[in-house]
Amino acid sequence: LKPLWLKERTSAVPFSQYGCCHNLVSRVMPRQRAAPQHGKRSGKVEKQARVVFKPPSDCDQLCAFFRGTGADIEGRTLEQILTWSDQLMEVCHDYIQWIFPTDEQSRFNFDAPILDEDCQQAFRFNPDMNRNLRRSSQRFLQFLGLSADLVDRRDAEELRIERAPNFQQRLLMCWRGPANHNWKRVSRALRCFRLVGMEEEQQALLACLVGIVVDYPGMIDEDAVGRWLNEACPKSRLNHEMTPGFAATILSSPSLFARYCMQTLDKYDTNRAGRLEFDEMLMLIRELHESLGLHPGAFNEMELVASISMIDHNESLHAHEFPRWFSKILQTALAKLGEATGIAEEGKTASSVEEEQGLGPKHVVTCFQMPDSTGNSCKQRFKSHSVILTDSLRADHGCRFTLELCEDLAVTADMVCQQESASTLAWFSDREDNKPSVSCSTDVIALCGSPVHSIFSKVIR
Repeated sequence: LKPLWLKERTSAVPFSQYGCCHNLVSRVMPRQRAAPQHGKRSGKVEKQARVVFKPPSDCDQLCAFFRGTGADIEGRTLEQILTWSDQLMEVCHDYIQWIFPTDEQSRFNFDAPILDEDCQQAFRFNPDMNRNLRRSSQRFLQFLGLSADLVDRRDAEELRIERAPNFQQRLLMCWRGPANHNWKRVSRALRCFRLVGMEEEQQALLACLVGIVVDYPGMIDEDAVGRWLNEACPKSRLNHEMTPGFAATILSSPSLFARYCMQTLDKYDTNRAGRLEFDEMLMLIRELHESLGLHPGAFNEMELVASISMIDHNESLHAHEFPRWFSKILQTALAKLGEATGIAEEGKTASSVEEEQGLGPKHVVTCFQMPDSTGNSCKQRFKSHSVILTDSLRADHGCRFTLELCEDLAVTADMVCQQESASTLAWFSDREDNKPSVSCSTDVIALCGSPVHSIFSKVIR
């Protein structure tokens, strides 16, 4: 139905029959004709005044709605909406414009109110309206599977919006695409927070959203991520730790990469010259490698000079040159991290094979070149021969220990003589403390390094 105040009515029909709210629509007085005049015709017709009541403005409606004294265009109060189930909040599409009003006309709900400047100031200074907006925001976060204390939080406490225990159950309905309508609802919430001065809440929500994008790559469209960043305050920062997952995410998202380049350039441009000098770029790379867990020596100054010369020959980078250079730096760092991870995985695989198949000549060479590896390998073998419940190795077990080493090294019988076995027994009998056992912490390394050294030398040759 068209608003009834646009039509002239001659009968007083209750507005409730048209589904309109009594507190939002005012009646229009019916037109009354002037009474006919009898007698002398003066040529003038006296006009009777017509009284028209204008409907309340969007600001009045919103203020009443958030004060708890009014309702939306469908007659629903804020308290009623806050008690809705998650299923009802998902299928109903004309309430979100009321709990998160903005300064733009909704393309889907033409009856939605507009948050003008006067109403924005009312939210900033009216405690009842501000508290009810926080209540509605907290309920919407619960609907998304997020948790935060927006209502009773003290000013000194840091605001954090985190994933609730039921976040995995809310993924399918609220987050997964394609074109999930809740992505647009989140955009509206971010814009509303910015307009009413809730910058801290906006920053906390943005940080939570970035974490979701990083941990669930490909789940949310790039257009939605771009809208979130556009609706957020320009001063909002991507306060996410630089991890391999975050680096890969910003490289695959033009919107996130552009925002991160802006804040990185602002952070390291200490002299506010609008460009990065050599020392500033060197500091950036060192901190980047430290955050990613790379060795400090993984990047030297010569590589930095080479990377800069590919972009600019003046050993400095301007704002428009920085994104291309920073993209190359991130890609190089991730490649080096992948190589380091691959080497570590190969080391773990080799260690597991050595535990299953025994020692080999290559491993022996490594042990003599790397004392730490020798100690770790010896202690692992000590555990398989030590006496139960005691941290010791008896002399007879030490001889067996020597013989098994020879077998693992594929030492033939002609290479093992009685003198080498006797040297092991002599090593035990010549101890100053007269203890016929070996402790795991110190003696076992000497056992492998001294009595069996000749056998290892034969294997190496």
